[in-house]
Amino acid sequence: MPLSKPSRGEHDAPRTSEPTGQQHLYLIFDDWEFGYSIRKLNLSNAGAEQRRLPPPFIRLEATRGCPEFFAAVGTKILATHPRFDFGDAVPGGILPIIDVRSRGVHFAPGELYPQHPIYLPVGNEEIFALDMDTFKMLSMKPLWPPRLEFEYRHQISEWSWRNLPTPTFNRMDVTSYAVDSDGRTILASTAAATFAFDPKRYEWEKRVEWSLPFSGRANFVHGLDVFVGLPKDVDAFGHLCFCRWLGDDKHDVWFSKENLSSKDPAENHVGTTLVYLGESRFCLVECISNGDAKAVHKWLEEWEELHQTEKWEACPGSSRCRLTTFSLSFDMTGDLTAAETAVQCYEVPMEASYNVNPVAFWL
Repeated sequence: MPLSKPSRGEHDAPRTSEPTGQQHLYLIFDDWEFGYSIRKLNLSNAGAEQRRLPPPFIRLEATRGCPEFFAAVGTKILATHPRFDFGDAVPGGILPIIDVRSRGVHFAPGELYPQHPIYLPVGNEEIFALDMDTFKMLSMKPLWPPRLEFEYRHQISEWSWRNLPTPTFNRMDVTSYAVDSDGRTILASTAAATFAFDPKRYEWEKRVEWSLPFSGRANFVHGLDVFVGLPKDVDAFGHLCFCRWLGDDKHDVWFSKENLSSKDPAENHVGTTLVYLGESRFCLVECISNGDAKAVHKWLEEWEELHQTEKWEACPGSSRCRLTTFSLSFDMTGDLTAAETAVQCYEVPMEASYNVNPVAFWL
């Protein structure tokens, strides 16, 4: 069954519940003793000079060094880190949910010991979690009438994770993932095939015998009729990767001409995240270190073992976060090109540990 594909030039599909208010980029660092700071950035303030990050929008206590446990859907940031288990009352503990518009904090039942979760929002009210031997969905649809129920002082809310059929592939074999052009179907690729989950029929099926060419998450851009993401091919580092479905078992893959990454040979690249801003606009978020290359490499080797112990130390040397915003469009020759490029640079707090990829959400 082929992936659905609209014609070129179609506008981004309408959302069922569009967030109101101006959107911002939210960066998350584990830069304080007890957990993470969430910082709110305005991407319209472009400038070449390096700046200090704004004060924390909010701080959240959670296990440091685990950025993969953050997710976002609609106007909400979820911190799914393992927490205190309330036994039969709230299996898996509680899930703090921060609404960036209201600055309110809600609570829902947490997951039971997440290990290596992949989170994919579908629309603005549902988030899916693919983990080791589990596949779940949390609906964020408003309760009606809105309330928090405390039966016998145990039940936190009516929100709950719903167990879904687990896929036939192994979570640790997943190399890339995306939401298809219909805005509902979840795609997950291993090295040899791409699978699809239909949220209406609650079924997984193998779609094609090839893998999406991305590293991590990709986004479908309706106005360009392509999937866009970071390339799996290490030789294409710094370039964007594009993939178009051609029907049947055919697809086309190519890369951007522009290298959007930092090109300073004195800098050590730590991690990159590509954030979709809508309307064919993106932000490339890079964490870069100016420290001694050997010292940084040694620190990275020891980080996994020491980051949760008293021997943990921040990475040697200064580091910064480089934000490159741009718009994608077709040029006169039919190639996709990055235009309207703007760059912002921010100091990364010395207390922050290195993340494999920076945590950033556009909400």
